[in-house]
Amino acid sequence: MPELPEVETIVRGLREKLRDLEFSKVEVRLGKCISGSKKSFRASLRGRKILGVERRGKNIIFHLSGGIVLLVHLRMTGRLRFVPAHTPPEKHTHVIFSFQDHPCQLRYADQRQFGRICVEKKAGDQLSSLAALGPEPFEMSAKEFTHRAREKRRSIKPLLLDQGFLAGVGNIYVDEALHRARIHPRRKANMLEEETLLRLYHTLRRILRKAIRAGGTSVRSYVDASGFAGGFQHFLRVYGREGKACRFCGASIVRERVGGRSSFFCPQCQPRPRT
Repeated sequence: MPELPEVETIVRGLREKLRDLEFSKVEVRLGKCISGSKKSFRASLRGRKILGVERRGKNIIFHLSGGIVLLVHLRMTGRLRFVPAHTPPEKHTHVIFSFQDHPCQLRYADQRQFGRICVEKKAGDQLSSLAALGPEPFEMSAKEFTHRAREKRRSIKPLLLDQGFLAGVGNIYVDEALHRARIHPRRKANMLEEETLLRLYHTLRRILRKAIRAGGTSVRSYVDASGFAGGFQHFLRVYGREGKACRFCGASIVRERVGGRSSFFCPQCQPRPRT
């Protein structure tokens, strides 16, 4: 699933290319990917200008003229690409956005069809569908992070994956941050010392910045808006490396389900909590 670095990379790749473009036609090939009927979805976008593109959590937000937004959540395998209109559509292309007097199209493809696209009217500066999201990792202070974490009795891995606690972070970067911070994914958040939580806070932000600079992580189907793969997969220490040697201590990486999610960690660098 595209996480914060991947979505941020896509947004940066689209922001300048799409600014001030006006929708001329919207072709919906798979209705389940959009909210509402195909007719109303097309009508709500036709003639609207794109005023800006930003990210909130794992969501891509297109700010449009008339006070509405187009929201895209890529989920597991969603892809947004900006390509010349004459380019043959790739397999599993479900929505095609065309623009007035412009030779390129924005295309949404999704092999597993879990992603969603919707149009929403803004209420001031708020979007009701995103109201439950927690703060962004780069907006939350270290003090706030440690304070909120120590109030929770949950294991640290599922807590960090909770989008109401921290928006945008997913499985890849949580596993990588926990390894570098030397924290077992089953450790209870409220039992972690302040120094340990501070180490985790700074480690997570550092990893996210490095992943953004690398263009994200391509371990499955992720590519950016121009079709290029990311590069952070070359720096992964634990994620997807079950049975391989830890790059720090040489022990074998293991995988367990923690909070219903596969978790990769080093049993030596990240000792299991005492029961």
